[in-house]
Amino acid sequence: MQTRLDILVQIRWMAISGQLATVAIVEGAIGNLPLVPLLGVIAASVLLNAILTFGKVKSRITETQAAWYLSFDILQLALMLGLTGGPTNPFAIFMLAPVAVGAAVLAPQRVAMLVGFSVFTLSAVAMWHLPLPITLHADQLYIFGAWMAMLLGVVSLAFFTWRMADESRNAAAAYSQARIVLAQEERMAEVGALAAAVAHEMNTPLATVCLLAREVGEQLPADSPVQSDLRMLLSQANRCRDTLARLTSKKGRNAAVEHEPIPLPSLVEMAAATHAETSPVPIFFDHHADSEAGDLPVPWVEHKLEILHGLSNLIQNAIQFAASRVEIHTAWNRQSYSVHIVDDGPGFASHLLGQLGEPYISGRSESSSAHLGLGVFISKTLLCRTKATVHFSNLPEGGAEVRVTWPRQTANERK
Repeated sequence: MQTRLDILVQIRWMAISGQLATVAIVEGAIGNLPLVPLLGVIAASVLLNAILTFGKVKSRITETQAAWYLSFDILQLALMLGLTGGPTNPFAIFMLAPVAVGAAVLAPQRVAMLVGFSVFTLSAVAMWHLPLPITLHADQLYIFGAWMAMLLGVVSLAFFTWRMADESRNAAAAYSQARIVLAQEERMAEVGALAAAVAHEMNTPLATVCLLAREVGEQLPADSPVQSDLRMLLSQANRCRDTLARLTSKKGRNAAVEHEPIPLPSLVEMAAATHAETSPVPIFFDHHADSEAGDLPVPWVEHKLEILHGLSNLIQNAIQFAASRVEIHTAWNRQSYSVHIVDDGPGFASHLLGQLGEPYISGRSESSSAHLGLGVFISKTLLCRTKATVHFSNLPEGGAEVRVTWPRQTANERK
């Protein structure tokens, strides 16, 4: 299971704020703290958080990465305790926090690693630590500190655990919604294939009925009372044929059988065809090989519902926010092939660019409060299942761009 990095960053910012406040209060009330080493340990945590916040780090991290980040928090807390009394410091209870957070999101073996590291660091701190800046006969002061530490510890642990569990619940709900959407697409594809098969099978007998009705009508006298019945039969048969033709035409947009090879530009245009008729802005297509690819032929890929629905959702999102046009560029070279969906709308909210594709996050600058971001999340999830990478960005001249890229020779590509 992957973990959202910003959740761990938020938790660490809260811990840093609490540490700074505690150091300031204790130094002001009692004094004698080793301020330089303490502030240096806190500064290391601030530096790591700043790198994670402003650096180009993925919004979701693996369990191994999350375990390393939590191990850093354990080490940082151990150093703080070592400088302020070790196990006699009432705030030692906060050593439970990183383990509790890890237990909410990590696999058992990673949790065991964190527990083992905590035991090691606590044992080291118990043996080597600086004394508290108070004497042990200050019983009331120590009892007050222990009470405050336990109170804050209970509240903090409850909040941290709930926050991580809530993130897990939201992710599970969003993934469930993605599975439901894909299942609906599969059922729709099955119904469409069945309708096309019925249309094909019915076309021949209807043609025979029309032919026989015309031949019988030619053989009967023009004033025969049967002529009106034959004309009615012909009109209804032709109406059935027209209905089946329209049905077959609609199915033609998605006529490729799932998992059968299809040219990439055709698959992209199929994804856009659903919205082309009702789009308030024109959609322009551009299919080409990159300049360094020379005369590299068009790649053929599997007709997958994941690709079709994922691209369709992204195109619909671009149409929704475009001011006057949507451009879809399909490009390929010897290393990869990609689809670029560009609109001239307001673009993505810059502070959310790194989180786009997460559930319940909307990234448009206008009217974003009305959107939960599930559509983009579902699209990204489905496309990533086909080995694609999805990148969101804003254009310098305005507007938004979504780049979907697949490496060559993946399971999607067929020679």
